[in-house]
Amino acid sequence: MDEKQYQTITQLLKQLSATENHNQHEAWIAKQAAIKENPQKNHLTHNDLDILGVLLQGEKTVSEVVEAVQITQGGTSRRINHLEKLDLLEKFKRPTNKKTVYLKLTADGQKLATAHIALHKHLHEETVQALAEFSDSELAVVTRFLRKLADAQKDFETRY
Repeated sequence: MDEKQYQTITQLLKQLSATENHNQHEAWIAKQAAIKENPQKNHLTHNDLDILGVLLQGEKTVSEVVEAVQITQGGTSRRINHLEKLDLLEKFKRPTNKKTVYLKLTADGQKLATAHIALHKHLHEETVQALAEFSDSELAVVTRFLRKLADAQKDFETRY
């Protein structure tokens, strides 16, 4: 690979992970959820949206949410408290179990979780459509290439 190829690949990878993509996704979710009264509700982290998505499946304990989103207990608790302050989820205890804290979505939380899932479905469909012109063997080369890049990044993180 020459320097020009390296620069092109680096630039394309930066484009794929750009902050502006996150901002576009945020705006898309906000539009789909139609939540206007509190702008903070339209600026959630991916972890926030993942937590809401888990709760879209129904009421869960805090421990069940921690396990599902696979972030630390402390990180999940901070996000849950933030989401509660934004009135996107509610904490409650059952009369039969006063010890365990359960979580459920509010109406706005449900709208945002549904919009987040719709975004992922939309992005999936667009990606499949964009890649449809490539053969399985071409996609295998791209996959191998991306694995090599990911492994190199992981190796760097391990060493330093």
